[in-house]
Amino acid sequence: MALVIYDQGYRIQTPVKSMFTPRGVEQLAASPHTAEAGVEKDHEKDHVDQIQHHEYGPPAKGNARKAATLYTQTGGSAQEQPRSYIPASLIMSHPVQAVLQGSKIQSALYKMKQFDISHLLVLSGAGRLMGTVTEKLLLQYLSYQGAQSHTIEDTIEQCYTRQVITATPDTNIRQLAVSCVEHQLSCIPIVQENGNLVGIITRTDLLQSLINNEWLDSR
Repeated sequence: MALVIYDQGYRIQTPVKSMFTPRGVEQLAASPHTAEAGVEKDHEKDHVDQIQHHEYGPPAKGNARKAATLYTQTGGSAQEQPRSYIPASLIMSHPVQAVLQGSKIQSALYKMKQFDISHLLVLSGAGRLMGTVTEKLLLQYLSYQGAQSHTIEDTIEQCYTRQVITATPDTNIRQLAVSCVEHQLSCIPIVQENGNLVGIITRTDLLQSLINNEWLDSR
């Protein structure tokens, strides 16, 4: 199931990758020296290929055709096993702990300590998902040294993320793990197709599942 973005309580149709650029791995531009070395290696490879072609001749077409036939007969699964499918509903945390818009930072921190968690969902008075707030964001706000001091009596309005990537209960947790890495997410709310909030999955939940279940391998 595709991931969905909620922006301040409303589901939007914009594709996730167009709004959340993958940040897990950055491409490094090759230096001029690297490029030159690559060209030289290509020339060397061509030279070696010519020698091997002259001495041994081209690969036998019969072998390639035989391998393709075997692959087709086995459905391409001779060396592969189907990947395990584990829906998000099996590992998500529920009921979801949340705070309302306008709540004080003190209340949010108290609730996190009470339930020993570091994430809270932010809901509107009507129960719509408005964003996510983390202990890290709250502490960053309180430690900010600006013209005006910040205190725990302030509201969370300047502390929470308003654009949220969500998933449905049937989303494969492999996809969630990839999304956490690509977009540097610490949690993903689980929302039904009708918009009802039913759970949340954190990085910790994903790691515990990988550790506790041997059938969550990389096949």
